[in-house]
Amino acid sequence: MKKLVLGLGMLVLATSLVAQEFTATLTPEERREAGLDKLSPGELARLQALVERYKAGEVAVVKQEAEQKIAAAEVRAQAAETKAATAAPEQKGPGWFRALLTLQAAGKQAADDGDVELQVRLAGTLRSFDGRRSFTLEDGQVWRMIERDSYAGPTLQNPAVTIRPGVFGVFWLKVPEAGLRVKVEPVKLQ
Repeated sequence: MKKLVLGLGMLVLATSLVAQEFTATLTPEERREAGLDKLSPGELARLQALVERYKAGEVAVVKQEAEQKIAAAEVRAQAAETKAATAAPEQKGPGWFRALLTLQAAGKQAADDGDVELQVRLAGTLRSFDGRRSFTLEDGQVWRMIERDSYAGPTLQNPAVTIRPGVFGVFWLKVPEAGLRVKVEPVKLQ
């Protein structure tokens, strides 16, 4: 839009230059040095007509360039709008995450209908722990335990985990391979 306004401004400026008489733009010294003061009024009028014809050609070129730039800018803007409208945001997990976080913030109860769960893998190794810890997932999400718990099972490399919503804004992280199920809260979502 700014380019369109700029292009129209250039067109108006170029047109206003055409309307100004060539000889009126010269100083008396320039008129004398160019020999224009020796010309008859008819010769001066003819010279002025030739200059105006020349300027009109220049204005046409400037106008054409401005129109081309405006058209190109409009094409780019349209392409950007189309791309933005058709591009789906990259999702690293199901869409219910944001809705559940909104529910959690509102203090409402989330439905646990068995369909909604995030299935991902833990980034790195799951080792024995006692207390609270955070879990970093392969997609970059970080979830932190809400309550103290412990795990003394085998060390697991990148185990599969599921995160399910519970009631009253609680989420459950489960590592089926380890038999571990803990209450978690989101720290960083991707």
